[in-house]
Amino acid sequence: MMMVSILGKNGPKIVHLNRRKAIRERCLNCSGWSYTDVKNCKFTDCSLFPYRSGQGKQNATARSKAILKFCPECMNGKRAEVSKCPSNDCPLFIYRKRIIDRSVNLTAFPKKHQIRTVSREKKETLPITMRKHNS
Repeated sequence: MMMVSILGKNGPKIVHLNRRKAIRERCLNCSGWSYTDVKNCKFTDCSLFPYRSGQGKQNATARSKAILKFCPECMNGKRAEVSKCPSNDCPLFIYRKRIIDRSVNLTAFPKKHQIRTVSREKKETLPITMRKHNS
């Protein structure tokens, strides 16, 4: 498993990814992140179709071959263009070649620092309340 940044429903997300999860994420991306549409997918001629659920017993070699077949289809049938693919946020990006592209592997999750809101405007001074004078 590799830790990579991919496109998610609400923007980029960092995930641990293997081929099974990569195919699942790609199918979700294709369907607009609708689990129902992935389950009821009508694109039976897609090379990823048998692996879209990400569950059950699956042949790892067959999954790998499906990805290698899908990427040229995505690049308009041009296998030479697969190595030049600009979509590094695609879940299949690291598996697009026969050798895994480890250049996109993230070594650690970014640290989440506590965010403090600081207003640059000077706070208005509140009027001084009138004091009660004892006479």
